Amino acid sequence: MASKFQEQSHFEDNSPSGSVHGAGGDAGAEQPNAPARSSDEASSTDHVQEKTAAAAPLTKRQKVKRHCGRFKWWYLGVALVILIILLPLLFTKIIPAITQDIVSSQKLPIMSGTFQALSPTELSVTLETQLDTPLAADIDPTNLFVYNKDTPDYSPFINITLPKIHANHKTPVKVTNQTVKVTNETELVKWFDQVFDLPKVDLSVKAKTTVHLGALKMGANIDKTISAGALNYLGGFGIKSLRLIYPPLDNGTNIKGTLNLPNAGVITLGLGNLTFDLYSGDINLGFINIYEVVLPPGNNTRNFDGRLYLNELLPNLGAILDSQSGPLAEGNIALVARGNSTMVNGMHIAYVEKVLNKKNLVATLPVFKLAGDIVNSFSGASNGSLTELLADTFGNSTFIEGLLAHWNTTNTNNTGTALNMRHSTPYGSRTIKAPATKSLLKLGLKMALAKL
Repeated sequence: MASKFQEQSHFEDNSPSGSVHGAGGDAGAEQPNAPARSSDEASSTDHVQEKTAAAAPLTKRQKVKRHCGRFKWWYLGVALVILIILLPLLFTKIIPAITQDIVSSQKLPIMSGTFQALSPTELSVTLETQLDTPLAADIDPTNLFVYNKDTPDYSPFINITLPKIHANHKTPVKVTNQTVKVTNETELVKWFDQVFDLPKVDLSVKAKTTVHLGALKMGANIDKTISAGALNYLGGFGIKSLRLIYPPLDNGTNIKGTLNLPNAGVITLGLGNLTFDLYSGDINLGFINIYEVVLPPGNNTRNFDGRLYLNELLPNLGAILDSQSGPLAEGNIALVARGNSTMVNGMHIAYVEKVLNKKNLVATLPVFKLAGDIVNSFSGASNGSLTELLADTFGNSTFIEGLLAHWNTTNTNNTGTALNMRHSTPYGSRTIKAPATKSLLKLGLKMALAKL
């Protein structure tokens, strides 16, 4: 029986599939179901393809976007916390520090300027400098205090007011004819002394100012030391021409001429009316006046007048020639000009006098040129002659006769002997030591006489 069941249940490849209605079913019943099976298989295949497409990996951008979308509120909260912490630091620390760094980096070069003495307590100041900023900014008017950096205690001697400035990259800054008070004369004298002596002088400045960057307003400190060209001890000073006047004018003036007052710096100096004493060694020969002295940069030729103490020449001749032995050996005469007074509107300017009255300016004149200038002073003059001048100065004997009598009096070893100078109280008699000195002076005097 089992064998019979196995035979009946034998499955063949071409036998129709069973249905719910029977194991074998009929051919007519199977035909409608065949298409249904094909539709199910297609639907299953599409479903598998959709699952495969949905499982494709996300790009990096998509991942970031999905991550930010999930945690955006967390990030927003963190950003707000950071801003709350950083914004105060930005406006109270970072931007002011950047502004201060820009201010501190300014070189403030002195392009030009003028210091004009007005009175014992006032100066007129003109200055031109330059700012160089990486961005536009407005700077409030600023009081700039000028001082000497090497003074232990901070002691400004003047203060200059800078105008309101709109700075944008290279910006010129000018202060024009500003009257300033002298707040510390000692420090001003110290600075002027350096201006006179040195080729370059330091100018130190301090200030507190306010800088505007758009709507932002910040304080900044200025503390700079600037170098500028100075007078270099008036290198190149010299008397260019000299003329004797005889008889003297009513005020005693008996010499006039021109001299060179060089300014090697960039600052114009207005010093007023200057009086210099003239010396040969320790002998005061007279004085000269130079009026309304203003020294712009470069060489400056100025006229002078003054008085030569002619009646002091012969009594002090030995001392004078001793002091001139070096220059005369080279064919020159050296005169020393030393400051005596500085006047503006009838007032002494102490902060200039205290500087110039300690300086010795040496003017070197060739002997032949000096002799020629003296002779030309009387050529064609109707109011006097060189002979009258010498006779009036030395009495019955002329200056030339006195010199020749001295030169002809020598001892056996050809050493010059002393002149008998009865009127030379502080110096007594002096010995002329250099033969070259005597020979050059004698030659110059003979040439001068030849022109008379």
